[in-house]
Amino acid sequence: MPDNVGAMTAELRALGARLSGDVVLPSDESWDEARQAWNLAVEQRPVAVVFPASADDMVATVVFAGEHGARIAFNGGGHNAAPIDWSEDTLLVKTERLSGIEIDPQARRARVESGALAKPLAVAAGEHGLAFLAGTSPDAGVAGYALGGGLSWMIRKHGLACNSIVAVELVTADGRLVRADKDSEADLFWALRGGGGNFGAVTALELALVPVAEIYAGCLFWPIERAREILNAWREWIEAVPVECHSIGRMLQLPDVDFLPEHVRGRSFVLVEPAFVGSESDGAALIEPLRALGPEIDTVAMMPTSELSVVNMDPDFPLPYAGDGILLADFTPAAIDAMVEVFVGSPLLHAEARHLGGAAAIGSPDHGVLDAIEASFMMFTFGLTLDAAAHAAVEHHVELLIEKLAPWDSGRRYLNFAESVVDPRSIFPPESYDRLRAVKARYDPTRMFQANHPIPAPG
Repeated sequence: MPDNVGAMTAELRALGARLSGDVVLPSDESWDEARQAWNLAVEQRPVAVVFPASADDMVATVVFAGEHGARIAFNGGGHNAAPIDWSEDTLLVKTERLSGIEIDPQARRARVESGALAKPLAVAAGEHGLAFLAGTSPDAGVAGYALGGGLSWMIRKHGLACNSIVAVELVTADGRLVRADKDSEADLFWALRGGGGNFGAVTALELALVPVAEIYAGCLFWPIERAREILNAWREWIEAVPVECHSIGRMLQLPDVDFLPEHVRGRSFVLVEPAFVGSESDGAALIEPLRALGPEIDTVAMMPTSELSVVNMDPDFPLPYAGDGILLADFTPAAIDAMVEVFVGSPLLHAEARHLGGAAAIGSPDHGVLDAIEASFMMFTFGLTLDAAAHAAVEHHVELLIEKLAPWDSGRRYLNFAESVVDPRSIFPPESYDRLRAVKARYDPTRMFQANHPIPAPG
């Protein structure tokens, strides 16, 4: 706990009394629960945790931070919090009470408050035959996911989720509640779309939705012993798939735990997870080469887009883990060999390669700072860290896998999957980096907002 938190206690209590939400301090019984990130292995060390329940609460919190020289860090869904720097006095703002969702079916728009989670938004949009560009996790915060980029199941058809943002409502460092869109605060709007939590305290987003009510998606499972064969077959197969098809090649080493279905508990698999925007018959024809490889389990079928979060089987509750991701220029047979060699028999639970390209690689003057991703694949791996020994073993193997994949490393990072501290110049496009720093200096000159991957001031 920072040294001056005691001197701020009375002021923080007074702030809490003014809010419709709450302020939790280290002396409160609920402190450890309040400061916890989604990753239970992450130690968040704020001076206080603020739970705003309105935009006015957010304004009051930002004004308080400015008056007391404090920083502000954010947890929406609480994912990807590991890189946050707690070395200075920092308020942790948890937005979970700002969870409102409004759908305009005629305009194909959603307005979501900054604490809304992915699954409730997917369900609300699905009621109108629409979809938002959701990722794999059902309880990721929509704001953090979209502001950081957003790799959806429809990324090859519809691009990055950050570029589906049509407006952002936020409180700037000087306490102003503003709306940033293409016609107002245009530089700020550009920086927010892909720049993460660096520029203000977001209270709401407006997102464009796509008219996709159903999708042909699911998982194909084979025993882990066939990992090289299946991943090479998948890599060859994706060469001919249309942009309407996104897929993941993946390995799992599942623990023997009660929350997993009995038929997969304690077993290891290699998987392919396709998602195809089109008809069932076209989808079945497309994945027939994969089905010809005789999967042990096959769940691929037409499903509502609102249920897509079940495909990747991401847990919807907090766990302790360590992991990291890199963008790969290619995923060759030699890269597959390297991944399988490190992964099989290791303490890692998961390793995946996501096929990008298509619309994800196409820039536009209308896009934000994360205009496009040129790399062809995203690799991410993690393992559970239930104790210190497990944590050390998992971290070692994460680093080892990234090291072994170095020949295919694009040199770029993707913000939402960078679970360790990295040079921000590897995250943000080099041709836009100086402009991004200028926007940071203009809207947050004292660096109040402590993003998980911060942008330094110019100079």
